[in-house]
Amino acid sequence: MQAPTRQSYEAQPIGERQREQSGLASGSQAAVVGAIFLASLAAAGPALALPGVDIDHLKQAADVPGLLGDSPLREGFVSGFLLILFSELGDKTFFIAVLLALKQNKALVFAGTFSALAVMTVISVGLGEVFHQLDELLPANSLPVDDLLAVVLLVFFGVQTLQAAATAEESADDEQKEAEEEVSRLGGGTTLGLFLSTFALVFAAEWGDKSFLATIALAASSSPAGVVTGAVAGHGVATGIAVLGGSFLGKYVSERVVQYVGGSLFLVFAAATVIDIIRGV
Repeated sequence: MQAPTRQSYEAQPIGERQREQSGLASGSQAAVVGAIFLASLAAAGPALALPGVDIDHLKQAADVPGLLGDSPLREGFVSGFLLILFSELGDKTFFIAVLLALKQNKALVFAGTFSALAVMTVISVGLGEVFHQLDELLPANSLPVDDLLAVVLLVFFGVQTLQAAATAEESADDEQKEAEEEVSRLGGGTTLGLFLSTFALVFAAEWGDKSFLATIALAASSSPAGVVTGAVAGHGVATGIAVLGGSFLGKYVSERVVQYVGGSLFLVFAAATVIDIIRGV
C-alpha cells in the first residue's frame, strides 16, 4: 500500500480532512479530560473510604507483581521494558538499524545503535528525576505534581498510539522511507567511523521521540534505577530484533497489533500510576 503524501492529503475532500483533524483533536481532548478525572480521584482518595471497608485489605488484593504493590525498582523495570519495546518496534530507529544491518557489519550496527539509545535513556531518566526533585520542594501535603504530569503524558501517548493504529501500516511505510533517506547519506569508512556515524544518526532520530518523552514520564513517577535498566533492556531487545531479523519479522508481525498493544500499555501504566497516587494520599 502506498503511503499518503502531503499532496494526497491536501487533495482530500474538505469533509474528510476535517473529520481526520477532529479525530486527532478529540483524542487529545480525551487525554486531557481523562487525566483531569484521574487527578481528581487522586485528590479525593481519602474521602472515598467507606465505613466498614478495610482499605488496606483492598490494596493488598489489588496488588499485581511488577505493576501494583510491588517494589518501585521492579515496577520501574517492567514498565520501562514493556513501553520501550513496543514503542521502538516499527519506529524510525528500528528501520535505521534494519537497513544498516543489511549493508554493514551487524555487530557494529548493534553497538552504535544500542549505545545511542542507552545514552538517550540515561538523559531522559535524568530529566525525569529532575522533575521529581522539583516536586520534592513543594509542601508535604500537596499532590505529587510529577506523578500527575506523568499520568497526563502516558494517557496522551496511549490515546495517540491507539488512534494511530488504524493507519499503522501507512505510518510504518513513512518511517521506513525516512530511514532509507537518512541511511543513504551514511557512508562506510573505518570501524570507528561506522560506529560513530551510526551513533550520531540514531541519537538524532531518537531525540524528542515518543519513547524519549515516555521515559521521562516514567522516571518522574517511578524508580529511576528500575526505569533505566528496564528501558535499556527494552532498547537492547528491540535493536537485537532489528539487526538480526527485522526485515523477516516485518512480514509476519502486524504493525497495527504492535500499536494497539503499545497504546494499551501506556494506558495501563497511567492507571497504575494513578492507583499509586491514591495509595499515597
